[in-house]
Amino acid sequence: MTVQIITASTLFGVATVAAAWDAGALRRRERTLLVVQHDVPVPEAHPAFPQGPGFASLADRFDRVVGWNEVVEPHHPTRWTPRADDVPLWQRLLRGRWGLGDEPVEIVGESVATAPTSALVAIFSGAAVTGCGDGLRAYGPARNALPHDVGGRVSALLHLDLLPGVRPASLEEWDVPTTVVPSESFRKVVAGLADPADGEVLAEGLPQAGGYGLVVGQNLAPAGLVTPDQEAALHRSMVRTAAERGFTEVVLKPHPSAHRHGAGELARHARTLGVTLRTAPPGVLAEQLFDAAPPGLVVSCFSTALATASAVFGLPTASVGTAMLLERLEPFANGDRVPAVAVDALGRPDGAWRDPRRLEQLVRAVAYCQQPRHLERFRAGTADLLAGLDEADLALWFDRKRLTALGLPGGSRLSPWRSVRLLAVADALDRRTGGALRRLARERYTRAGDDVRAGMGAVEARRG
Repeated sequence: MTVQIITASTLFGVATVAAAWDAGALRRRERTLLVVQHDVPVPEAHPAFPQGPGFASLADRFDRVVGWNEVVEPHHPTRWTPRADDVPLWQRLLRGRWGLGDEPVEIVGESVATAPTSALVAIFSGAAVTGCGDGLRAYGPARNALPHDVGGRVSALLHLDLLPGVRPASLEEWDVPTTVVPSESFRKVVAGLADPADGEVLAEGLPQAGGYGLVVGQNLAPAGLVTPDQEAALHRSMVRTAAERGFTEVVLKPHPSAHRHGAGELARHARTLGVTLRTAPPGVLAEQLFDAAPPGLVVSCFSTALATASAVFGLPTASVGTAMLLERLEPFANGDRVPAVAVDALGRPDGAWRDPRRLEQLVRAVAYCQQPRHLERFRAGTADLLAGLDEADLALWFDRKRLTALGLPGGSRLSPWRSVRLLAVADALDRRTGGALRRLARERYTRAGDDVRAGMGAVEARRG
């Protein structure tokens, strides 16, 4: 009897697995164990998703639900992995603690290349592995290269069809087949997240379906991508976008990890625009709002909710601030880069990037530049796209120094030896500083009244 271990850090992830079971996209094994991974920056300050509304309707699908944080405390789950010599001890410990006995194990995990899921993949070293895409991030490459003893065990990548017709780049280097979780199955799971009485209460607490704008908040400041003031300004811009589209009622769906102290200020700003701002109940998925009382517009920066709203629920969307984010996103291999680029491209009013083939070429080009050593197969398509790309888009979506190091269109000409050395240095700086040096350089340019690209362009012009 095989024990299926499912790892999830969000209610969205659990709903995706449940939808995959229902649709037959994933075989449900004889025993199932849900391992909840509460991997927010400060887990103690935010309740885990099983404590919020909606999870109770999914909990019965699992034979047992356990918490991963309690296993590794006092370590943070994203910063702990077992030492190789300790793996047999950890497997014995978990088999006893979770009552697994000697049964074979299968892992269905989100982000199998990074902790905390990678820790379980390492501990159960003989287990078959199925990846489960965590929203738009599945379309980008894995941040860390999978060891050979892991990559060869991954049998499939489950994902919602969030960019219709586009194949995710995650795990592409291992030729892992992808399996789409049908949108209809996901919608049915979302509709059942609350019992009928709770669903009616949720709907009654929202404005009339189609008559309000939904703002899905981001949580960029704690990651150092923007300052708290800049993030507040971003949320004000989102409300303003909804107001400009004619909505006088707006609902704010805060990011699950965000503090609530800025909601009052945002409500006061909304009133200056003639808008009444409400806040959605905590712990509720944006997709639950899409189902209970569909908004007339969904506004965010690059949230996966924009993709589920459009591709899964057929709702109109608007993105705000993606260009600002892309200018600050460091290091270049950051897992949010592909989602941000995809959302920015789809948000263009001319619709030029809505062709799935063209969008897939863009997604793969960014992925290749992020992980060129693992995704060499994408190089030719990347060069073709870059050769015909608008200069402004090239500067926003790609890093000129990285293009130079890779010898791609849009970069400067260097000898092959200098290109290899430059790429190695850039990757080393990314790993060691997390982009801190380039961020400092950008801040210096900003204080001087210039932007980074203008400064780089001036230097290249002088060299030319």
